[in-house]
Amino acid sequence: MKLSRVINVLSEYTRAQLYAVSSIKKPADLHLLWGPLHARTKWGIGAKNFSLYSLADVPRATWDKYLVNEPLKTRYARITTLEARKLADDKVLFHDHCRAHGVATAPILALVTPGERAGTAIPHVYSPAAMARLFVPGRYFLKPSDGSHGKGNFSLCVDADGLHWSGRHGTYEDFFSYCAEILQRTSALIVQPCLMNHQAIRDITHARGLSTIRVVTFRKGDAIDVAAACLRIVVGDSEVDNFSHGESGNLVSAIDVESGRLITAIGSRSRRWPRMVDVPHHPASKARILDVRMPHWDEVIALVRKAHGTIGGLHTVGWDVAITTEGPLIVEANWRYDVDILQVAYKKGFREVIDGYIAT
Repeated sequence: MKLSRVINVLSEYTRAQLYAVSSIKKPADLHLLWGPLHARTKWGIGAKNFSLYSLADVPRATWDKYLVNEPLKTRYARITTLEARKLADDKVLFHDHCRAHGVATAPILALVTPGERAGTAIPHVYSPAAMARLFVPGRYFLKPSDGSHGKGNFSLCVDADGLHWSGRHGTYEDFFSYCAEILQRTSALIVQPCLMNHQAIRDITHARGLSTIRVVTFRKGDAIDVAAACLRIVVGDSEVDNFSHGESGNLVSAIDVESGRLITAIGSRSRRWPRMVDVPHHPASKARILDVRMPHWDEVIALVRKAHGTIGGLHTVGWDVAITTEGPLIVEANWRYDVDILQVAYKKGFREVIDGYIAT
């Protein structure tokens, strides 16, 4: 192991240990003195996740209920066909699939690519002149076709003064050069309109960025069960709603699947290390988060069930759904979704839920 990695691991366990020790209030809590090490050796839960899941604040008997992302993704792979994985991973293929099956999905206006791409009717953009024809005044959202966790996503504003993106300003030639650099790391940039949340969600966030819902479904015989859902809540000027263990400054709120109500609201005190706390009111808007019912909730449930039913090779999916001014749209399908955001949002481990649907 490299020295830098050793130093990083030691730093993480020091932080987790400080959190554990600070949580000791009575003799029964003394087990926390070796809590982070025990969680790692017994359950494979690392120092960062020990803090992320606030394990020092829950009974030790429940620690075995918490799952770790990577081993779980290996289990997902065993029950997912290669064809289904490719369909879910390729955002363009998935978009075309949804359109073909009448599943409401976020529109793709064009693809910025280094060359022609077969198999889709979506327009391609190869030059600054083509961009000038495509990008009429307005706001757009671009993301790598093979990206994940919001990495590489950015917005574009076109107005009378030119193009504005990622803190830059320039001409179509400047923007095309910027995209050409990105295309050295991905096969295409997807161009979409900037979607706007339903007013009920904007009343919470007062943000321009889109807050989406992660809805997890499982195939059970001929039925599609909705097991969990959470709203990723944008805070401030962020263009993406990813929670990223609290490092983004955004929040996550668990949703009662039956009613569509927000039942928790969680954030981190620090962006450098997960220190999870309840945040019942949005930090910027001061709006109350708890008990707000998601609009069009019955439509959201019907939409993910319909979408899952069209892809037979997927046993479980983490859907990203945007509830917009015009109703719910599926943004992405994730066959190897992270479980950590669910465990944070619901304040519990998901082992029993997952094991109830997936054989070991």
